[in-house]
Amino acid sequence: MTSVLERACAGEPPIGDAVDDIFRRAERLRCRRAATVVIAGLVAVCVVVLLGYALTTVLLPGHKPRSTAAVAVAQPRPSAVLDPVLNVLAAPVDAKEFRIVPRPPYRGSGWRQYAVVGAGGESRGLIEVAVFDAPAGLCLPVAADPNACAEPDSSASGFEYARYDESDDRDWQVHEVIARRVVDGRTIAVQVTGERGTGDRDRGEAPLTTREVADAATNPRLLDGFGLGERCNQPAPDCPVLRIPVRPAG
Repeated sequence: MTSVLERACAGEPPIGDAVDDIFRRAERLRCRRAATVVIAGLVAVCVVVLLGYALTTVLLPGHKPRSTAAVAVAQPRPSAVLDPVLNVLAAPVDAKEFRIVPRPPYRGSGWRQYAVVGAGGESRGLIEVAVFDAPAGLCLPVAADPNACAEPDSSASGFEYARYDESDDRDWQVHEVIARRVVDGRTIAVQVTGERGTGDRDRGEAPLTTREVADAATNPRLLDGFGLGERCNQPAPDCPVLRIPVRPAG
């Protein structure tokens, strides 16, 4: 039997390295298939990431910046963005090494109020600001005759104004300025009072002079710090009580 098999295989070529070659080819084929699977997986991951980013960008709303106008910030002097009225008043107060801070209830439609504090934390008085509409004109009262109208001073910034200095009462010294912008009739009153109830003229002195109050009142930025719909025209029970009332014509 053995001799028969030997004669049958006598014409066949020798096996040699055929087995090793078969295994090498199989290994190369396996590597190519593995590489193909890995590449296909990476492509699928990239497609999923790109689709996710596209859907997030198109379908979901973008990040909205947080508004600072409606956030109460506890600081002695808010920025011009938060309180442009206070920003104007701060300059002359700071020059005297005082501090100006909002005084609760602080604000309403057409008015603001601020406390002035000394370097040692003692109260030095109050600053109240109110705006009015007076398109038909304005009677600036005469302190000695409430029924008369004063001849106004004029500012280079386009305001007509009058200054009032009420210093006779040691317990309530008042510096007030009423200023009307000629171009549109918008009117602003700034009342600065010293600390009340001191019984002492020096301790109760108003923290700003009438000249300093006039400079602030005729600064267009002070009036522009109020919205167009804000006003203290009567009836306005929440607005400050002014020593010299504002009397729009008509």
